[in-house]
Amino acid sequence: MLDNISILAGSKAINIIQDEGLDMSRVKVLAGASGSAKFLVLTGIDRVLMSLFRERTDPLYLIGTSIGAFRMAAFCQKDPLEAIGILEREYIAQQYDVRPTKEDIARETQRILDAYIDDKEIEAMLNHPFMRISFLANKCKGLLKSERFVLQLMGLGLAAGVNLLSRNRLGFFFERALFCGPGKIPPFASMNQFPMNIYGLTPSNFKSALISSGSIPIVMEGVCAIEGAPGVFRDGGILDYHLDIPFLPNEDGLVLYPHFYEKITPGWFDKRLKRKPCSKHMENVVLVAPSNRFVKSLPFAKIPDRKDFNTFKGKDKERIAYWKTVVEKNKQLGDEFFEAIQSGKIRQIVKPL
Repeated sequence: MLDNISILAGSKAINIIQDEGLDMSRVKVLAGASGSAKFLVLTGIDRVLMSLFRERTDPLYLIGTSIGAFRMAAFCQKDPLEAIGILEREYIAQQYDVRPTKEDIARETQRILDAYIDDKEIEAMLNHPFMRISFLANKCKGLLKSERFVLQLMGLGLAAGVNLLSRNRLGFFFERALFCGPGKIPPFASMNQFPMNIYGLTPSNFKSALISSGSIPIVMEGVCAIEGAPGVFRDGGILDYHLDIPFLPNEDGLVLYPHFYEKITPGWFDKRLKRKPCSKHMENVVLVAPSNRFVKSLPFAKIPDRKDFNTFKGKDKERIAYWKTVVEKNKQLGDEFFEAIQSGKIRQIVKPL
């Protein structure tokens, strides 16, 4: 029984999967969404993916925002399984005072990055034999460049209001920043829904760019010291919460997307809306997610999220125990995903995205 995972595919991808199963050589893009602690439900699948891609030689383009970008930075290391384990362990180990400051959060974020990314290895990560890393952040305009609470809150309020009318109008407030490793520009670099600049990643700007991809407004300070990228940068999930982008415009191939949910929410301001992603963007996507049955089996019948820091305020031992239980149980997801591919059962269980 493969009832702990859900596999959904876009209109082109589902035909491929139903005809021939999931041939990993067809995968051209690996995607990871924003979601903070939600990634702790996916590390079992991530570990299986790294073993499945081990013998690959063709380029695999990685794209992520926020914690999705952090995961991509684990994948392109010499030992991705070790990197995933360290990221998982150090993220769980976060502890804060009852009212953490922006500085506290920045310090913990830097600690996590330094634990699983060795500065001396960044050059090799950027020149990986086949992994081509990239991730998204957002360059802020107007009020959103400010670190003053009231001005930033006003800017976010205006952006949220404009988003109700049209998601496209968020370009008045933000500019996409696509940070890419050296070599060929990734296939999704043609995205043009919002103004965008492409910045090159180097060993000296890698970590600051990566932090910018996860710099949550209000909660964290924007990043304004990225070498080669002037401006104030904040969380890539603001515009691209779950990556509603043209991953493979006019190209064959598949986009493999391990995700926390069975649905895609385009932007940060869409979380309470019923806005759906562009169906054309999803044509090549194969989404792998925990099933509702699996989620209900977890402690508190939910996957971890950032709100847990408040829910378990002053009770870090309980939060840590809960998160570790999720990590232990998510091995089932990896096992079932592997079985679905190897046995060919993915052809029967895949559903339309």
